[in-house]
Formats: sequence, C-alpha cells, structure tokens
Amino acid sequence: MHLETERLVIRDWQPIRDARQALDIYGDEQVTRWLAASECDRSIHETQARLHRYVSLTQSGLGAWAVVEKAIDHVIGTVLLIPLPQVSQQPSGLIEIGWHFRPASWGYGYATEAAQQIIQHAFETVKLSEIYAVALPGNLRSIAVMKRLGMTLVGLSDRYHQGAELMLYCLKAEAATA
Repeated sequence: MHLETERLVIRDWQPIRDARQALDIYGDEQVTRWLAASECDRSIHETQARLHRYVSLTQSGLGAWAVVEKAIDHVIGTVLLIPLPQVSQQPSGLIEIGWHFRPASWGYGYATEAAQQIIQHAFETVKLSEIYAVALPGNLRSIAVMKRLGMTLVGLSDRYHQGAELMLYCLKAEAATA
C-alpha cells in the first residue's frame, strides 16, 4: 500500500523501523483508553509485535497502515480497513474503518484526511458497498471525524470488539460519491 494526500503518506508498516515512532501512539494511555480491550505498549518489543499483527491483516485491499506526516517524515498514526470483529472475535461480515493517532498530532485534521483517502480506496479499489466505524461514546474526537466523513449513526451496539458498548456508524458508497 502506498497512498498520498497533500500532507500524508499512507504505507505499509515496517515493524522494526517504525516501532519507536509507533510507541508514541500505542504507548500513550490517551490513545489506548479509546481502543476497546487494548492496553498501552510498555516496550519496543510489544510495539513491534503489534505492528507485525497489523502487517498480517493486509490482504485483498484490507489492512492497517502507517500514516506518515510528509513535512517531518514521521509516523504519526495508523489508519485501518479491517473486518469488524464480533464479541467472539469472529468476523461480523462488516468492514470497519478506524484510526489511531499520537496525541501530538490531534486537532490538525490528519485522521479525517487519512480516512478520506482510505474511504476512496475502499469504494473505488476494494469495491465495498458500505463501511462501518465504531467509537466508545465518550470518544468525541473520533465521533467528530466520523461525522466529518459523512458517516451516519446506526446506534449503540455491544456486538463488536469484545462486547464494549460502542457507537456504530455507517457510510454507504453511494453517499460517499454523491
């Protein structure tokens, strides 16, 4: 994967090379508190293992990718397009878009910019008819991104991500291209 926006590069993770920068994301409780059933990484080795898992998700146009800010050539986040897991961790049949960014990069529109590029990829390349996103109800920043992307609230659900009560949003391809 290699996609670009005006300010960002979206590319495959390189677990050894990217681990220190990824630790700025996954070693920060401000980030992981919003990830259902995820704890902070406490070491480079834990972050490398996480990135190896992300690399293993890449198939058929789906995956979890590094987001690099061009101006500083630094990994600032992750954007993903993966099967949305049920409570049982089995695929639900739905595809989820998501994003995780280091706190120093919050508030600059990077999550929206990266997600817009992945939405285009999802509908034009992967040929999905709809995508979903989830957020814990208190995650107002993520919910704001979903709204900026034109996603519609489906409702609260505890059927995904290990049973956490999550706000479920949806974007249909025809709405994204309208």
